[in-house]
Amino acid sequence: MGKRIIELLITLKDEILDIIYPPKNTCIICENEFAGICPICEGKIQRVKDDDEILSYGYYSGVLKKLVLEFKYKKNFIAGNVLVEFLYEVIDKKNIKIDAIVFIPSSKKALKERGFNQCEYLAKEISKKLRVNLYKDIIKVKNTKEQKLLSKEDRYKNIKDAFALKSEKNIKNKHLLLIDDVITTGATLYECEKLLKKSGASSIKILTVAKSYI
Repeated sequence: MGKRIIELLITLKDEILDIIYPPKNTCIICENEFAGICPICEGKIQRVKDDDEILSYGYYSGVLKKLVLEFKYKKNFIAGNVLVEFLYEVIDKKNIKIDAIVFIPSSKKALKERGFNQCEYLAKEISKKLRVNLYKDIIKVKNTKEQKLLSKEDRYKNIKDAFALKSEKNIKNKHLLLIDDVITTGATLYECEKLLKKSGASSIKILTVAKSYI
């Protein structure tokens, strides 16, 4: 009964979001008649082909960058759902098998400014598609400077020991998928990966929407 009520609440929330942010029948990028993103604009995304330790859908430029920014700063959930489909495509193509999903938490300042955590939204939608649990156990415990303002070396120093876990019970012996929106140096992701490994995760796959060139 409880699970059914939760599913109904999720459906209701999605319907309310459609009312607040009604779907448009135009491409987010070129505004031609097409819901979401048209094939021409999607075809302009430069895909990440190299099989790195961290998997990403495409490079953070042009069309993909605009989609990320529309979602992250303008609360364009149509763009967000397009990004969800991109992530799912990578998961399906790589045949990634996991027990649960975790995500990079936002700082209190970012949550206050944006009103939501874009990584949590992506992770939640992917968890529904894969029918696996979503755990919100990673928390930020240290105030840090904005990573984008720092050098590569300073980013690692800045983020060191910035995260903790609410509990290890959801992490121990689990095969996890760690989700973020954009990777630049990987400092934040590697710090969270280290924390998850220390807490007994069996394996950790890292997946992002976009990969920066630097």
